[in-house]
Amino acid sequence: MFDKSAILLVVSREILEGAVVDRNAAFIASRIDDIGYRLRSIQVIDRVESEMVSALKWAIDQKPTFVITTGGMGPNWDDSSRNCLSLATGQPLEENAAAVEFVQNSYRRLHAKGIVGSPDLNESRRGMASVPRGAICYENTVGTAPAVQLRVHNTTVFLLPGVPAEMQQFFATNVLPVMNAEGPDTVRGERVIDYHGYDLSQISRALADIAKKHPNVQVRTRTQGFDRTRVIRILLVSEHEDQAQLDKVLYHAEKDMRERLGLEIEPRPTDAGTIGD
Repeated sequence: MFDKSAILLVVSREILEGAVVDRNAAFIASRIDDIGYRLRSIQVIDRVESEMVSALKWAIDQKPTFVITTGGMGPNWDDSSRNCLSLATGQPLEENAAAVEFVQNSYRRLHAKGIVGSPDLNESRRGMASVPRGAICYENTVGTAPAVQLRVHNTTVFLLPGVPAEMQQFFATNVLPVMNAEGPDTVRGERVIDYHGYDLSQISRALADIAKKHPNVQVRTRTQGFDRTRVIRILLVSEHEDQAQLDKVLYHAEKDMRERLGLEIEPRPTDAGTIGD
């Protein structure tokens, strides 16, 4: 179940210090889930080279379909995501001709707007065009640092800037098309059951039994509200290559769950005549 997955690494000292709130992880996670990927881990990493290299090696070793990293892509001395990916994969850094042009275009644009004094590429600016050998680069039309895509065995690694506006532009324009092209060969679906109670421990055994009886269904819970208005929302999530079979699997899991909880079993018009025992 959930045959395609991703791991997200967020490079930010500011998030670890509580100085800023991470907006990127929520943005990426929701969109990855929408297209049927399982996000296996979100890690926030300090701007420490050894820790970044270790995190990248670990993520790649898990063999997800994608590893996505945000942050550490600018011209500053400690923006080392490109170098860390080079060290993690053993691919040497090389100046990418397309990336040089992309960076040059960015500073010409900023110079024309009066934001920077010179459009010329100094050492720090040019450093954003040095990427691991074999990488594909994408132009940054919002900021300056190009995004980087590198294939490592069966995993595709993306390095994206940490500035939300830049990251979101890259994700929508460059990352999502690649993820959709390699997307799961399955259909994902879910059923939602609201249990009006405030003690999760009272239904824990029922949840465990249903999860065991229906191994192809993930049983998740989310508590909403406060005190006696609290509602435990139960989500039954599964995927299948065939939509009709997916409906059948989820129907029976929901039916069993509602019976265990003493809830009304709601007939579904779409299930009529299509779901057997």
